[in-house]
Amino acid sequence: MPNFPISEALKIALLAAAFAALYVLSRWASRLNESQPRIESPPEPEPSRVLELPRQSAKVIEIDRRPKFHSSQPVDEEDLHPVQIVRMYFAKFDYEPGPPDPQSFAGELFVELYNADSGYQWTLSYFVSTPQGLNEMLQQENWDYAYADQVFFVRRYDAKVIRQAVVEHLIGSLEKPSPPTEPEDRYV
Repeated sequence: MPNFPISEALKIALLAAAFAALYVLSRWASRLNESQPRIESPPEPEPSRVLELPRQSAKVIEIDRRPKFHSSQPVDEEDLHPVQIVRMYFAKFDYEPGPPDPQSFAGELFVELYNADSGYQWTLSYFVSTPQGLNEMLQQENWDYAYADQVFFVRRYDAKVIRQAVVEHLIGSLEKPSPPTEPEDRYV
């Protein structure tokens, strides 16, 4: 063992005593904390409460189920003036005579419009389908859902009914049909 002067040996002894006292004090303080009651987290909600259905809220708004594009009386195409329907055609079959199976079809309808005042011509598109045709399309494409902005559902293919629906939609829009403002917006 090295030979230290007394003052150095005293310093080392005091330092060791301080560490020992600190150790004993920390053990004693930890025992005090163990005897205190533990604060528990809030209880988990009962499973029956978690699985309850949402309650009716005053903010729930009922969906308007009235037909949007059907009127009891046919609308005259003259009400579109100065806009005229130039041509109507489907992407995958002819407008006349129609699809091979009138009870089951789904297709994109293109409507070419012409404004007699401005001389401008443009094309709009609609999705037209029977319920069976929509179901077959979803199965064939292996889709869970489909989305389209302008959709007409019909019971069966009838060119007159489809044309009437298009005319009613054009007349019923907030503004009279007009050509797009930008050239790149021509095909909507």
